[in-house]
Amino acid sequence: MPDSSPPPSPILQDDRQLSTFRWTHGLLNRVVRAADVVAILLATLVAATIWHQPLMWDQRIVTMLAGIWAFLSVLGQIRAYRVENYVTLWSQLGQVLLGSAASWVVMTAVLHACLRDVSVTESWVLGWFALLLGMVLVNRGLQSILTRVVEWKHLLRRKTVVIGTNAVGEATLRRLMADTAHHEIVGVYRGLSDDITVRDVAGIPVAGGMEDLAIYAQDNTIDLIVLAEGWAKAPEIFRMIDAVEWIAADVVVPFEEAGVRPSFARIAPVSGMSTLQVMYRPFKGSQGITKALEDYVVAGLALLILSPMLLLVALAIRLDSPGPALFRQPRTGLGQKAFSIYKFRTMTVDPTDDGSVGTNSKHNPRITRIGGILRKLSIDEIPQLLNVLKGDMSVVGPRPYVANMLVGQERFSDMVRRYAVRHRIKPGLTGYAQANGMRSNALRDPENARKSIEMDLYYITHWSLWLDIRIMVRTIFVGLAGRNVF
Repeated sequence: MPDSSPPPSPILQDDRQLSTFRWTHGLLNRVVRAADVVAILLATLVAATIWHQPLMWDQRIVTMLAGIWAFLSVLGQIRAYRVENYVTLWSQLGQVLLGSAASWVVMTAVLHACLRDVSVTESWVLGWFALLLGMVLVNRGLQSILTRVVEWKHLLRRKTVVIGTNAVGEATLRRLMADTAHHEIVGVYRGLSDDITVRDVAGIPVAGGMEDLAIYAQDNTIDLIVLAEGWAKAPEIFRMIDAVEWIAADVVVPFEEAGVRPSFARIAPVSGMSTLQVMYRPFKGSQGITKALEDYVVAGLALLILSPMLLLVALAIRLDSPGPALFRQPRTGLGQKAFSIYKFRTMTVDPTDDGSVGTNSKHNPRITRIGGILRKLSIDEIPQLLNVLKGDMSVVGPRPYVANMLVGQERFSDMVRRYAVRHRIKPGLTGYAQANGMRSNALRDPENARKSIEMDLYYITHWSLWLDIRIMVRTIFVGLAGRNVF
């Protein structure tokens, strides 16, 4: 039956760009904590420059570390690192004074241990502590401004989608609409069995069905998806989870009974509601910053170091066979959005090749002389560093495959049930599966293809900077060549 829903409502602001970084309360707290540490370090360095201190540098370092530990411990115990405390300088003054007093006591004890005849009334000691307190207060003034900017720009408000035009959906929407400080409703969509004649819920126009949400999610950032369906329809809830699991968002299911908090499940409070959290948005807050820095630093340095070799490779390709040095092909990336991947051309040009079959043998007649060498050493993949700098890819992540790639006679995406989950993060130049031998010919075997997806899902749920480093190192020493690479 054709969808008779109205056009998307004005509430949907199509910015045509998916964001992989989002401000969170935890990130803002970490920024303030890190800035406090920097302020204490600067105070010590400036004091060492202004006053002659009878302390060796190792003694200063021990004293600084002790003071930082005392300051952060006290403020952590009194729960001072919370967003609501950063709005005004006055609300922070008492907490900073308490932390500084604790730091004073601990650092004074360390000073006595280093120099037994030191007096806390000496000018350099008093100047040091006065400078420390002053710099921390100046820092907190700056953090107060930062917090006001974050609030003014609504950077902590979560872009929220509600799926459900039933009674549960209406009750959920009213709660979310009353919590404008934390939620911005960007769309309301019908569930799988909702009445298609319902045009609005709680005054918000219905933007369509699940297929319309899929179109919207490809180009717009969503932080939270609420599956507003009664638990009596649990099978339908599971089907909806399957339908949205590729979207890089937190996904929750509200409990209909107020106060339900089962101890065996992950419970997430949302605008006063108890909800079961079934999926988590990857790379939120500081993780997103870490991942982005890793991508730009590694890709930038690699291109800088390898640029002379890449120019020679491009020249060799042009001299070896007719056609461009770089090869571009559509691949599926974050949010199932298509992008053009860059590779060195290793085959003769064939406009009819859509990449679905791939290269099943190193003896493929279309592979050029130079192309065979580039494939064997995986040099043809290096131009994807440009995709990393463009923001289409990461250095490490699930490999981006052609949309209709075949494994045997079956589409890869149809063969593996949770294939789409890979699109919750950016694809990578290398990945956990590829570093463990799942490349080229290995993926032509259905069992290996399934294992590769399991490895991708493991990477998404167990990401860490250390895991990325291990994958990159293993790729360099193990994954770049072998019998499955051609």
